[in-house]
Amino acid sequence: MKYWSQSVKAFVGIFILYEVGGWLFVSTYERLDQLQLINGNHSQLADLLFQALTATAEVVLPILLLLYLIRFQKAYALSYVYSYALSTGLIQGLKHLVFTDALRPLAYFAASGVKWHLVAGLPIHEYNSMPSGHTGAAFFMFFWVAVLLRRWFWGLFAGLLAVGVAYSRVYLFQHFPVDTLVGAAIGVGSSALFYSIHYAKSSSK
Repeated sequence: MKYWSQSVKAFVGIFILYEVGGWLFVSTYERLDQLQLINGNHSQLADLLFQALTATAEVVLPILLLLYLIRFQKAYALSYVYSYALSTGLIQGLKHLVFTDALRPLAYFAASGVKWHLVAGLPIHEYNSMPSGHTGAAFFMFFWVAVLLRRWFWGLFAGLLAVGVAYSRVYLFQHFPVDTLVGAAIGVGSSALFYSIHYAKSSSK
């Protein structure tokens, strides 16, 4: 970690706090209580904010960041692609090969009788809940944003944006908190691996 910039260290610090706090949360509350605490506290402003945050982890922004790297920071481009491929491959493999029966909240609580807050016009998925692909993509992508921006406060900001995406997935009733915790770990782990390999190769030269 001696080659890690202050911004990356700040980002990883936010990730660790998120994981510790998140696992304490899921071990303290039952799933029903978790979703009622998060999804139950809603507003029109929060609906817009969390839809916008969740959209940052969809394919357009990661591809735009790749194009930026190819044009301006070519040294990082391959590491970025490898970490994206590893993160996506692990998440999709877990979704479709390991946790094939993992229901998302809408299907899981179908018989609960609870009236959940669903954003009008937003498609709500029912299957392949574990792990959260959007969260994995957010933590992967914002890790590399922290790499590029270098200052510790930008790493902090990037980390908070990634946490916001994770929270949005639960708020929007697409995932359970545990799904986002696993997705975040995969996204950061994949990026940290190839970031470290990049600097190990650079130092050996």
